[in-house]
Amino acid sequence: MKAMKKVWRYIAKYKKLLVITILAMLVVQALGLAAPLLVKAILDDYLVGIEDPWYHTDASGENVVLYGGNYYTQKDVGGDRVSVVLYQGGFYFVEDAVPTGNKNVEGDTLTVITPQDELYAFSAVKLTHDEVLAFYGPFVRPLVIFLILLLIRFILQIIFTYIQRITTMMINVNMVRDARKDAIACLQRMPMEYFETEPAGKIANRVISDVGGMMNLFSTIMNLLVNATMSVVFAYIGMFYLDTTLALITFIVFPLVYVWLRFFVKRLNTIAVKVNEQASMITARLNEIINGISILQIFNFQSQTTKDFDELSLDFMNEKMKEQRLHLSIGWNMIRLVGALVTAAIVFYFGNGYLTVAGFVVTAGIVYAYNDYLGRLIEPVGTLFREFGNLQHAIVKTDRIFRIIDGEQEDGSFAAIPRFKGDIAFENVWFSYQEGHPVLKGVDLHVKPGEMVGLVGHTGSGKSSLMSLLLRFYDFKPCDMGMIKIDGEDITTHSKRSYRMHVGIVLQDPVLFKGTLADNIRFGVEGLSDQDVEDVLVRIGGKKVIAKLPDGIRTLVARGGGNFSVGEKQIISFARAVVHDPAILVMDEATANIDTETEEMIQHALETVAKGRTMIVIAHRLSTIKNADRIVVLENGVKVEEGRHKDLLAKNGVYANIYRSQIKTVADPQG
Repeated sequence: MKAMKKVWRYIAKYKKLLVITILAMLVVQALGLAAPLLVKAILDDYLVGIEDPWYHTDASGENVVLYGGNYYTQKDVGGDRVSVVLYQGGFYFVEDAVPTGNKNVEGDTLTVITPQDELYAFSAVKLTHDEVLAFYGPFVRPLVIFLILLLIRFILQIIFTYIQRITTMMINVNMVRDARKDAIACLQRMPMEYFETEPAGKIANRVISDVGGMMNLFSTIMNLLVNATMSVVFAYIGMFYLDTTLALITFIVFPLVYVWLRFFVKRLNTIAVKVNEQASMITARLNEIINGISILQIFNFQSQTTKDFDELSLDFMNEKMKEQRLHLSIGWNMIRLVGALVTAAIVFYFGNGYLTVAGFVVTAGIVYAYNDYLGRLIEPVGTLFREFGNLQHAIVKTDRIFRIIDGEQEDGSFAAIPRFKGDIAFENVWFSYQEGHPVLKGVDLHVKPGEMVGLVGHTGSGKSSLMSLLLRFYDFKPCDMGMIKIDGEDITTHSKRSYRMHVGIVLQDPVLFKGTLADNIRFGVEGLSDQDVEDVLVRIGGKKVIAKLPDGIRTLVARGGGNFSVGEKQIISFARAVVHDPAILVMDEATANIDTETEEMIQHALETVAKGRTMIVIAHRLSTIKNADRIVVLENGVKVEEGRHKDLLAKNGVYANIYRSQIKTVADPQG
């Protein structure tokens, strides 16, 4: 099983616990084998053992009973044989050997019909309560011993069951922890394409919920393969010990169970995939609702949202009902019926044998023990059907989490490389997200070290795509063309971690994480003091941000940075990039969502940090890049213009039109 091979990588770390678990299971099953035999001995040898032959003896002694002035023992000492017969709750003394057969007592006469239809009649005396206790006297000590053994067996079973379950849980907990840790590490190395095709809620569901499938898979496999196998083996040991013929007959059931199980699993697997997919979609949809709750409320979209979610929930419910109907119709519920029928057949077998087979003796202990072993044999089959649903869900979930753990990973190696000079060259860059639909078409661009270049264009012109290639969020695919070089060297020469050591970015939508303001700025930089962080903020003009916070840079950041304005978050994000002191800094629409005062602050910061580094600024607000060394204009993935601000205005082309439209909007907002 492929899924189990994957999970074994994590189980193998805890082999000692696994060995303890299996040994504990072995002991529990062995104790289960002993229990029916102990009960059989108590029933047949002691409680019903009073019916075994008794013999006259001349003197008292150990295990000797005094009755009617005579001594009797069950040890064959050569004396005359007598019998104590149990019939309908009463005990009767007979001065003769009573054969096996159907008994009947009327008055003081006992009649017996043997399996050979022979009729015998005996004179019988009903024993008093004290006389019965006297005949049971020899059995008290061994009976107490067996009861103590049963108690010890019960206590040991509790202890070893506890050991089995606690070690299994320890393996499960550690395994899930390790898998989640690996999943998070792998998520951070996955290519950006993955996050564009998978909803965030669905990914979260895989890491939080689907990783539990590994735990369910391990537990189910332990129950089905190890525990159930042991149960069957030990049950057959007991069954062969009691009756070889019947034990062999039960093997006929296995081919039938196999065919039945194949049909059941085929139907169940299809449903299990749908159920888990629907569960993930519910989580993803719920994530969208929670994140977009303000929009839903503003646009009064609650009714439609509820309707859509109800439809998704209804689909999930229908699939779950199909699964339950399958279990109830041909699954574990049917196994119960089969188990009851087999039990009835066993009772018939023993009863029929008692009536027709000469010399065949069936005792209450044998019936009890065999029925107990039969239950232990049927139970694993029922477990197989009952747990197979969990197994299918566990396999589906395990496969899904391993799509992250074993998914396509970026090179995570790291090696310190010399700081870039900042010479960037885009050479005939063709790039497409989907083959046959290029978003960049033969772009050639050279950015000199220390130069500040503005990147301009309408939405969809390819600005962010070009920077995504530079930042290596995406790499060229076989259908793409061109090359990007830093200081004359292909950017794919180094691993992404090593390459990004000297590249920074400030995004349009700043991302803040849980922790203090200082933690968010020194993000990933070790050894940076709070004072250093504060100096950076002051340097880029963020002194007002610090002044308004009662705890300064030690202020805790609320979820998503909710206690900071958009402009303040942008300044924090900018400070984070500056702290890393990158040789190349990309600003992607960093001034798109801020007010004029904050923009002036960042303009000042730009002039400060631009010294000694290469900067590429993507901007819709052209005022941000008026003073850039060069401005590059993209249109539909093609570079159409390049030059300084005043030169491009004089050219009266695409850039001039964009600039004039912005000036007009600012001058006449109603126009």
